Amino acid sequence: MTLTADLRVFELLASRLCHDVVGPIGAVNNGMELLEEDDSEMAGDAIELAAASARQAADALQFYRLAYGMAGTQVDANGPELARVANAFLSKHKARLLWPDGSLPDPAPEGLAKLLLNLAALASESLPRGGEISLSFAPTAGELTVTAAARGESSALRPEVAAALLPDCPIADLTPRSIQGYFTGLLARRAGGALSVTPNGEAGIDFMLVLPTG
Repeated sequence: MTLTADLRVFELLASRLCHDVVGPIGAVNNGMELLEEDDSEMAGDAIELAAASARQAADALQFYRLAYGMAGTQVDANGPELARVANAFLSKHKARLLWPDGSLPDPAPEGLAKLLLNLAALASESLPRGGEISLSFAPTAGELTVTAAARGESSALRPEVAAALLPDCPIADLTPRSIQGYFTGLLARRAGGALSVTPNGEAGIDFMLVLPTG
């Protein structure tokens, strides 16, 4: 399926990426400034701040490179590596991806790796206080159902994100907060599939992808 997207979509994705990276990079700069003051008592704290922030920026860039860029389309189907990249990114949001054995279904739909990372990012947005996202696969004849079950305190999906998941959502209504939902749905439709969300009351929220495998 061939789908097109408005320039606004790419601008919002860029805004989201920059938002997640500018903070840790700024903290690295702060750490370097502290070191330049040549205060031996603060040197250890400055190095620790710079190192932790540099790791956070690198984790975000690696995640977005695979989730938003062409690299995600070309990446090998390596479940454990995808889980590592996802968890490094999600740690900032106090969320964790549970992927029991890190295995991927065989055959795996084209673009599944990219979709899984975006699905994890979308699910994490429903966990304002952190939590866990359990990933599971249910293959049937000609289809694969992927479920990301988000569980955490005060789990909820913002109305603007729920609206962005709809195929007919006006692009003009998208915001940096809702662009992840729109982009994940766009990827699902490009793969010939569909994305749905099911609230489970106090238990959390289930994000479900149904993709063709034939």
